[in-house]
Amino acid sequence: MVRTLSKALIAFLLLGATSLAHAQEPAIDAGTASASTAKQRVVFESLVGYGGIGFRGGVPKFTGDADIKKDASPRLSGDLAFAYVYSDDIVADLNIGYAWNRLGDDKELFVVTSVPMTIGARYLLKRQSRLRPYVGLGGGAYIWTIHTKDLGASKDPITFERLRRADLGFYGVAGAERRMSKYVTANADVSYHSIMAENAEDFPSGYNGNKSYLLARLGITFFFSLSERLDQGLPE
Repeated sequence: MVRTLSKALIAFLLLGATSLAHAQEPAIDAGTASASTAKQRVVFESLVGYGGIGFRGGVPKFTGDADIKKDASPRLSGDLAFAYVYSDDIVADLNIGYAWNRLGDDKELFVVTSVPMTIGARYLLKRQSRLRPYVGLGGGAYIWTIHTKDLGASKDPITFERLRRADLGFYGVAGAERRMSKYVTANADVSYHSIMAENAEDFPSGYNGNKSYLLARLGITFFFSLSERLDQGLPE
């Protein structure tokens, strides 16, 4: 069931990314120029000072730590994303998420998970365009765990330390967002997460290297004003 959902989500990600990449403005004739201009003013109105809340879904693939890399099978991820529009080109992000991969059929080493809590910023290109590519960087805390088949934390057989830690990490992201309406944007991006988890002292039996994973996501963000505006009777 999970494998079927993963394949469906991968197809959905590819379809969504393709739609964003080929998004174009509709042709405008003389009869609709006035209405279109008004609509453009609404869509491109600056959101500087606005906050946003969004949801992301995607597919991660763990690539770091030799013990994980050889067995990890992609599954699903989810993120709750908070945004603050610092300027027309810079957006600050706070993300809380969950990503996991299946490791195999070993009842003691069954699943690897990551719970990132990160802060970062994105720089958006092509101002005043519906489709805006972006790049970004950030970092924070990552809680990673190697689970047993009953989803408890595994233990190193020598030290009996649980294979679970909260370590610092960082990420880089590249993608694009499309303005769907005045207060709604759709996002598609790919990010690389690196977790500084190397620890051969506590985990001499394995799974003791730095962790990392690639993550492809699609999502949507809803923006809202963080301050009450005074109605001065002036047209927008």
